[in-house]
Amino acid sequence: MPSKFDRRNVNYTLYLVTNSEIVPPDEDFYDQIRKGLENGVTVVQLREKNLDTGAFVERAKAVHELTKEFGVPLIINDRIDVALAVDAEGVHIGQDDMDPLLARRIIGNDKILGVSVRDIDELELALKPGVDADYIGIGAVYATKTKELKKDSMGIDGVRQILEKVRSIPGLKSVIIGGLSKYNITSTLRQCDVNGFNTDGVAVVSCIMAQLDAAFETRETLRSIELGFRRDKCYSEEESNTTPLVHFITNSVVQNFSANVCIAAGGSPVMSEFVGDFAAFAGISNEALVLNVGTPTNSTISVYEAAIKTYNANMKPIVFDPVGCAASPARYMLTENLLNLGYFTVIKGNLSELKAIADKKTINMRGVENVDENGNSNEIVEFLRKLAGERHAVIVLTGEVDYIIDGINWESVLRGCKVRGGNKLMSKITGSGCALGGVIAKNIAKLPYISAYEATVRSVCMYKEAGYLAGERSDGPGSFSVNFLDSLYQLNEGMIDIKNSFIEEL
Repeated sequence: MPSKFDRRNVNYTLYLVTNSEIVPPDEDFYDQIRKGLENGVTVVQLREKNLDTGAFVERAKAVHELTKEFGVPLIINDRIDVALAVDAEGVHIGQDDMDPLLARRIIGNDKILGVSVRDIDELELALKPGVDADYIGIGAVYATKTKELKKDSMGIDGVRQILEKVRSIPGLKSVIIGGLSKYNITSTLRQCDVNGFNTDGVAVVSCIMAQLDAAFETRETLRSIELGFRRDKCYSEEESNTTPLVHFITNSVVQNFSANVCIAAGGSPVMSEFVGDFAAFAGISNEALVLNVGTPTNSTISVYEAAIKTYNANMKPIVFDPVGCAASPARYMLTENLLNLGYFTVIKGNLSELKAIADKKTINMRGVENVDENGNSNEIVEFLRKLAGERHAVIVLTGEVDYIIDGINWESVLRGCKVRGGNKLMSKITGSGCALGGVIAKNIAKLPYISAYEATVRSVCMYKEAGYLAGERSDGPGSFSVNFLDSLYQLNEGMIDIKNSFIEEL
């Protein structure tokens, strides 16, 4: 690759940052880079903090020979003298390094200049007249072991704030970095999307440099990136006729009822918190996870995290039920951490729970009870649409009237509906709200990803109808539970039709 080229036309999709200290003992530093280049790396940054100048230059020369072979630009971290000595294609400047304006003056107008950005203030510095940065490195998104952070990781919300600004700056590219791997890249990219605008690539270190099979892991990482940028990725290409498997990680109070509801609705439930099961379950074609955090313990937190990573890595849908997240600061922080860890196809909750997620704070409530949703329906719909857009998920607000908003298929105004029906006895049995998650999971497992909204509406309508029919036959909560299962079964089998659940488009 010649030293003078169109620096505005660089492919930042998979940006490898080297680290010689984490290469496995039996692997070679240069071989790791070559394997990355052979399998999809589009930019290489040479980062060496512990080499003296002479050794750094020699290493840079060797790496540059590799990158030129593949037509990929070499970026030198921090050391402009080394970049000029080997005629690298560019330089990356951190916030604790040289003033980016001075860096641009030294390297001239032909080389790439990248600048690390951790917040809006640092972005403004990178945009100073004369800097003419080609790209910014946004992060750290999550905590990382490959670099000591001087600021807290920024999370999805922090990235989105910066991208909101970047989208109005013509020609400025970006990559996200920090704690990213094949397990969370897809979900992270989907959540970072700002009304169709996203970052240009993902920078990684250990998920290539530290791997025993760097070639395979590079391909896996690139696959996760490509899926993250695709809005049309399907969990299945068309509706399946096979019985979907629904994996429940749910609160202990409702396991039996949830399993019975799932079976009645046509699903095959499995209850497992054994991490060793997760990869096998997630590998099944028509399968979804219900993650209900109603009874968390110190030991189950790692189970939740492992499940999210596994299902995201296998592109399988998750229905997330943040039960009681508004009840205490600890429950809220658990929910917030899980939301920042991965991507959820459907997020279901009552008004208190969803407002806690949207407002990022707890709300005074008694236990995990619902909040009366009397009042301004327009305000409810507005905050639900905002939440659906931010999370790129289908949002389900449960209550006497259920609201459903589609955050997956973008429109100028996100579509949604209200569903009326059911019976007051539904609130008198334990687990009726939680069990709905299994019905939704069963239906979204059968359909393409872009049809998750339709599958969710279908599920809620069937659930409401079963509640109405059961209430007509029941004298109290005991008989209602049995009649509800019978009604759900009859609806799923087509023995009766939905006549008493009413959809109102928003």
